[in-house]
Amino acid sequence: MLTVICIIVASIIIAFIFIPSLLKIKDTKTIVIFSLLLLIGALLNSLNALNIHVPSPLIPLVMILSPLKKILDSWREGGTRK
Repeated sequence: MLTVICIIVASIIIAFIFIPSLLKIKDTKTIVIFSLLLLIGALLNSLNALNIHVPSPLIPLVMILSPLKKILDSWREGGTRK
């Protein structure tokens, strides 16, 4: 539990360091993206510290892209025939 608290404190410190400079230049898109990525990183690290298994996002990506790979491979093989 102490690790999770340290992760949260570190995330807050990082936010306090970077967000004020982004506010000065009024870069709201970067603030939103930065905050979102910081939140996701803190959440995933906290779950990891609590030994909660987070499935790899690569598995669904492979399931989606493997049919596309087969199609592209078949086109490539068909195009090289004489």
